[in-house]
Amino acid sequence: MLDVLRIQNYALIDDLEVEFGAGFNVLTGETGAGKSIIIGALNLVLGGRANPDTVRDAARPAKVDAVFRVPKPSRRLTEILRTHEIAIEDGELMLSRMITPEGRSRAYVCGNLLPVSVLSEIGDELVDIHGQHDHQSLLKPDRQLELLDGFGGSDHAATAVAEAVARLRELGRAIADLESTDRERERRIGFLSYEIQEIDSADLRPGEEEELKGRRNIIANAERIASLVSHARGVLYEGVGEELPAAGALDAATVDLEELGQLDDRFRVLADQLTGVRVVIDEVAGELRSLTDRLEFDPGELDRVNQRLVAIGNLKRKFGSSIEAILAYRTKAAAEVSAYAERDQRLTEMQAERAKCLSTAAKMAAELSERRKQTGRKLDRLVTQTLQNLGMRGGRFETRIEPVDLGSDGVDRIEFLLSANVGEKPKSLRLVASGGEISRVMLALKTVFAGADKIPTLIFDEIDAGVGGQTARAVADQLALLARSHQTVCITHIPQIAAVAAMHYHVFKRTQQGKTRTDVASLVDKARVEEIARLLDGSVSDVSLKHAQALLQELSSPN
Repeated sequence: MLDVLRIQNYALIDDLEVEFGAGFNVLTGETGAGKSIIIGALNLVLGGRANPDTVRDAARPAKVDAVFRVPKPSRRLTEILRTHEIAIEDGELMLSRMITPEGRSRAYVCGNLLPVSVLSEIGDELVDIHGQHDHQSLLKPDRQLELLDGFGGSDHAATAVAEAVARLRELGRAIADLESTDRERERRIGFLSYEIQEIDSADLRPGEEEELKGRRNIIANAERIASLVSHARGVLYEGVGEELPAAGALDAATVDLEELGQLDDRFRVLADQLTGVRVVIDEVAGELRSLTDRLEFDPGELDRVNQRLVAIGNLKRKFGSSIEAILAYRTKAAAEVSAYAERDQRLTEMQAERAKCLSTAAKMAAELSERRKQTGRKLDRLVTQTLQNLGMRGGRFETRIEPVDLGSDGVDRIEFLLSANVGEKPKSLRLVASGGEISRVMLALKTVFAGADKIPTLIFDEIDAGVGGQTARAVADQLALLARSHQTVCITHIPQIAAVAAMHYHVFKRTQQGKTRTDVASLVDKARVEEIARLLDGSVSDVSLKHAQALLQELSSPN
């Protein structure tokens, strides 16, 4: 519900804050006092068009803030807020709109700067303004269909049809994908098969490239390696120049230490250590002999190694940065070829599923359509009767349901029509020109849809145009009934409507420091009686005050 509305520097308003109540709220005041300015400001903060002419003082921007209590946001509102990462804190949602004197406009939701289009989407879920304004959700065919289904208890059936159609479309896209790419598919299979064969014929092994590079390095440096190995072996066993070989020197030292060991056991330990070193020298020498044997190669081996590395490099340029990447590509390509091979089976399965899904969706949509027709007839009867009670004699409401191809909404196109007078052909609600007329139609619809309509706040502007006598009482009763399930705000000149309200606000103009400004006062007790008296008689007198007191006692709403 709308909790607080604050308007600053807008039209005739300098700085105004109004706290609205739950249930039925009315705004009354002299013609031209600024009642519609307040509704215009509310419409602005709900995403309506901005007009720089409404900026009161050109030295600063106009600003409108609206605080809503939203304990249970609608599914659509929840999704909008989630999409834009907006959190409702303590059940409150604050909308703000600023207009600069130059005509620039900014919109905020809970302090987050957002496009005005998003503000409008959020506003559509919070308030319906009925009169000469934009926020009239019931004029939108998609909203009409949603309300018809809600009124008839067909929400779940409509959701099920939408889900079935979504699956049907998904299958259709997948099938079209398979059927429309046959020629391309054959080319793709041929190309992948050639690539797989090319990789397989190379008979690659993980780690092979590193081995080949190592072998190439050995072959290229074979002469130097052989020379160094020979020198190392000579140092160990033959000696260099006049120096003893390492092995011989080690053996001589070991003999001396063993002899010393006979004199002192500590020398025996040292002799054992040298014996261990001698074993290591023999092992190293054996490994050198082995490496020398492996250095032998035929003259063509280096060419073969280089050719193999070139072949591997060519494959790397095509399929990956390493042999492992090439083999991974081969695995992926083989899986794709296998999947293509299974295409016919998958196509047959999907076609069968689509046929079954189509049959199910069509049956569900037909059943939903029948329920909609029954609901439409019931709705036509109830709304038409309510219109009669609201003074639209000869008015007739009609729900037009036209068949369409199966879609997310089923097989129906819905539109609400109205014939305002006897003999007139019903026409779309969007074409109803009179503000008072459309307000009463909306009141009738809102009353009938009270349980199905989830928009919490309803604003009625000009609902009393051309209304008086018994019709005024009927309009008041309908508003009071509607206010039991929705916060309702109404601008009125009719005392019967004002007397029903739980909260009464008086809109008035006053002149201060040579400037005229619009203000609002909450009326209670004596002040309210005097305002009702003014509405009854145009002035406050003993007679009108008595009539006002009697009317309030008779009609005061418990809302």
